[in-house]
Amino acid sequence: MIRTRLVPTVTSELPANEPAPTGEGNAFADRVTVIGTRALLMREIPVQSPSSINAMFERLEALSHGWDRFSYVVDLTEAKRPDSATRATLKERVRRVSPRVDHVAIVIGHNLLMRAMARLVAHGMGLVSVSVHTTRAEAIEEIGSGMGR
Repeated sequence: MIRTRLVPTVTSELPANEPAPTGEGNAFADRVTVIGTRALLMREIPVQSPSSINAMFERLEALSHGWDRFSYVVDLTEAKRPDSATRATLKERVRRVSPRVDHVAIVIGHNLLMRAMARLVAHGMGLVSVSVHTTRAEAIEEIGSGMGR
């Protein structure tokens, strides 16, 4: 069980595989940040769930609100393969934002299998401009330079 503080004097127990509700201070939503002009960074958690995907994309949509177009870096270096329910949620959330996305730069570390799969899966979700990188710095540089747009 994971103990989650809801208000200063009340705590609640959540199952270990379910994240806290979305909102200010949520550890999952806090993994999505603005890193530049119309540029975001999403640091994926090791084991995702539909709830964690929703929390992170709600944050991405909130931060990009008012931007007609944007790019983002997805850091998958800590991520494990998601289950089918999580993949379905991810696909739906990516498709929702993809009309506004100029470029997605995916960070996979040195995992060669992940490199091949990341590009294939991203295109299968409707993303057109995708690049795959070994390091976060490379990915940030790519979206900062406007490549892929």
